[in-house]
Amino acid sequence: MELSLLKWIQSFSSPFLDVLFQLITMLGEQWAVVLILGFTYWVYDKQVGKELAFTLLVNGLCNNILKGIFRLERPIGQEGIRTLRRHTATGYSFPSGHSQNAAALYLFPARRKGGWLYLAAAAVSLGVGLSRLYLGVHYPKDVAAGLALGAASVFICPILWRRFPCEKMLAVLAGACLIPALWLGQEDLYKAFGLLLGFWGGIAFERKFVGFTIPGSGAKKALRFLLGLALCGGLAFVLKQGLPAAYLWDAARYTVLAFFALGVYPLLFHRAGF
Repeated sequence: MELSLLKWIQSFSSPFLDVLFQLITMLGEQWAVVLILGFTYWVYDKQVGKELAFTLLVNGLCNNILKGIFRLERPIGQEGIRTLRRHTATGYSFPSGHSQNAAALYLFPARRKGGWLYLAAAAVSLGVGLSRLYLGVHYPKDVAAGLALGAASVFICPILWRRFPCEKMLAVLAGACLIPALWLGQEDLYKAFGLLLGFWGGIAFERKFVGFTIPGSGAKKALRFLLGLALCGGLAFVLKQGLPAAYLWDAARYTVLAFFALGVYPLLFHRAGF
């Protein structure tokens, strides 16, 4: 039945829709997370940025653990199914990581501000979910589960963040992440471990040695944002080229990136006065 639904969706395919849905699916990818999270933490509100980062990290961790537990295959290669943007379809199928990312990323501001943002967030999230079906990389149940889990994380994770000591909670999560990483042997779980470790160390470093504030002119904020993206992108490139291709090194790479973005870079722009 699910394959029949995928084939029906793909029966409307055209060169225009191919391009459109590949652009829409990018709204649930890493670049969107980096842009929104960087802007929120460096420019908009530091505390809100930490809350968003925690929500996205826990959301992603749950996605990777569930994929490792269920180990359901994707529709890629099934007869009659055409697959586009295949390089974004890594790992197992259930639940959809793109759909889960999109729901968490875009519902987060909607939960804080309400109103029309809920409609906009729902439209973007559903669009990303539909794109995964059109591109032939997920089944409908994958997308439905991803959207539901992403939405749930937006309402649960901020409560946990405010109720429990954040740095201790991150340390526990990072330690706990190693167990499924070693058990399931998934690359993405090692990356999640690295991000949690770097997040924990980064916010502790920032709190103790930096304590930056947001106020500043629009030009200074724009410079802070753009320079942060450039430095983080450059560091990511250097680490990827310089470190061996192994799971533990992936964890180390993501630890350094998160620590730099949350702790070291704020020290740099705080000291530089922008």
